[in-house]
Amino acid sequence: MRESLLVFCLICISLSVFSQNLKYLDYDILSNGDTIFSDDLNEILVFDFNNDDEKRYYILLKRKVKKVFPYALKAKEILSEIEDSSLQIKRKRKRRKFIRKKVNQIKKNYEESLKKLTMSEGRILVKLIYRETSLTTYNIVKSYRGRFNAFFWQTMAKLWNNDLKTIYDPSAVREDYLIENIINEEKLYLQKSF
Repeated sequence: MRESLLVFCLICISLSVFSQNLKYLDYDILSNGDTIFSDDLNEILVFDFNNDDEKRYYILLKRKVKKVFPYALKAKEILSEIEDSSLQIKRKRKRRKFIRKKVNQIKKNYEESLKKLTMSEGRILVKLIYRETSLTTYNIVKSYRGRFNAFFWQTMAKLWNNDLKTIYDPSAVREDYLIENIINEEKLYLQKSF
């Protein structure tokens, strides 16, 4: 008797708790009397790794993307600033002088920190710059510093197993797909933290 009273009390309490939570949920009643509960939830991406090496690779990739993504965003900002400002300058000579001055500022501000990047971080940075600007790094150097500089830096990049002409294509390249997911995950995290 005692146990049945206890079970009855537990059922009553759980029903009252459930009914109190029910008013916060969205639900639809179908024509046949069924009730469907719905709620807007954030998308959760689940990766299934085949082995520990893949998981380790993803964790390292995430660390590298977090490190170089701010540089890609800054590159996008600087490039749009240079474009806007150089369009207002009419004379070609003054425009070249302005661009040279801006390049020297960029070197002064970022050269030391960019030298500390590893080769794989540099490769990821080249892809992320393409992602943010829709221009390859080679084309950016070519348009603002000339063909010779672009050729020189492409040759240097090739010596270090990089390619300034690399594009970013998450639909075709697995590493790019993982990078895109890492960026989207971090954006969601940053949105929740504010």
